[in-house]
Amino acid sequence: MSTIAENSLEARIEAWEYCPEIYIYPTPRMYEPLPEFSYSELDLTTDLNVYVHVPFCKQFCSFCGYFKTIYTEELQEQFVEAVVKEIELRRGCFEGKTVKTLHFGGGTPSLLTPRQLDTIVQALLKVRPDILETSLEVSIEATPESIDREKFQGYREAGINRVSMGVQSLVDAEVVLANRCVDKGRTSFQMLTEAFEVLRGLGIPDVVIDLMIGIEGQTTESFEASLQMALSLRPETVQLYALGIMPQTALGRRTLPQLMPGPQIYHCYELGRRYFLEAGYNQDSHDRYTLHPTSGFLQGDYNIQGLSLIGLGAGARSYSRDLHFRNTYASLNGRKALLEYMANVSEGLHSVESGVRLDLDEQSRQYAIGHIQALDGEEFQRRFELRVEEKFPELYKEMLELKLVVQDNQLWRLTPKGLLFRDLLGRQMFSPRARALEEAYRNR
Repeated sequence: MSTIAENSLEARIEAWEYCPEIYIYPTPRMYEPLPEFSYSELDLTTDLNVYVHVPFCKQFCSFCGYFKTIYTEELQEQFVEAVVKEIELRRGCFEGKTVKTLHFGGGTPSLLTPRQLDTIVQALLKVRPDILETSLEVSIEATPESIDREKFQGYREAGINRVSMGVQSLVDAEVVLANRCVDKGRTSFQMLTEAFEVLRGLGIPDVVIDLMIGIEGQTTESFEASLQMALSLRPETVQLYALGIMPQTALGRRTLPQLMPGPQIYHCYELGRRYFLEAGYNQDSHDRYTLHPTSGFLQGDYNIQGLSLIGLGAGARSYSRDLHFRNTYASLNGRKALLEYMANVSEGLHSVESGVRLDLDEQSRQYAIGHIQALDGEEFQRRFELRVEEKFPELYKEMLELKLVVQDNQLWRLTPKGLLFRDLLGRQMFSPRARALEEAYRNR
């Protein structure tokens, strides 16, 4: 008879319980209206990230829950003008700061024309003239079919040095189910290969592929086929992430979609680990492999570790030390929120609508989650005046017993098994309020 306590960490691991990736804490579900807000009151770190959210797509993927709206040339041009105005409104946030990364996300930011991208970069240079010199990463997200030589030559001249392609799958049947772009004359792999040829020819030094685990219709064998095809192109970085069903998406609104169960998801993660480590890649996070000596995505790592973020555009989130906040946002009616954002900034007003304030408890949880792979106990105690073992007594006891973490003096480092369950472990560090809100969101 089993002696494992029900709902214990050990039981959840034995059941291969899968939790969606934690890419930031506190999560957006904790946001509440911010009727009183001022940029001048923000407590920003000296080093900053800058994110520009470009919300346009030509079609919506079935699994995507990000802020977006359908692309039109006119609306995108108006949006660029609004972002330039917002940059000027937030000029004070850049004073005395050093920008470490600049990232264009979406949506599909590669729908921007080179002139539009350069217009935004030039506006940033006006408020932070050294931004292209201090930014270790100037990155843009793209789809393979959006990549052509003339456009990306313009992007390169504007400062782009990293291109991240949200490929998700290289198996055409899965691409169709996800409602992604299909070219009847070329396979997904052919489109990706041609995109690589363009980017390599332009000397883009950092080409990145995202692959999804558990996309509709996927099997372990078909995921392995995508892995092998991706690896044959030898991208600088590959991000593997499992599908997290968002209730507001087309996939989330379906009744019981047939998706990959937890044991298979973890098996796919382990497959990826084996393939990329054997190919000479460095595992720099639980789900990312890179040929770089350190991080394959600096902005993502800096964000979760607590570096402040200036987010520009409709729906963009920003992070200061004690406040996370978001511009006008809507999960279902992106166009309405976009129009509201543009109207606000055109009148010289901020467009911040919601956020969450971080007290010392939430700040300590944010720090622990952000550094979970290698948590410095001395630094944690210096910042929060208590030891990691005191903050999370039961969790760290279980993690040691289950060999999920090893302690080297005051450094708590996840083992390979701990890395595999990183998101499950991180969720044990959520505050009671955060856990309740996440559970309500997933079950609605």
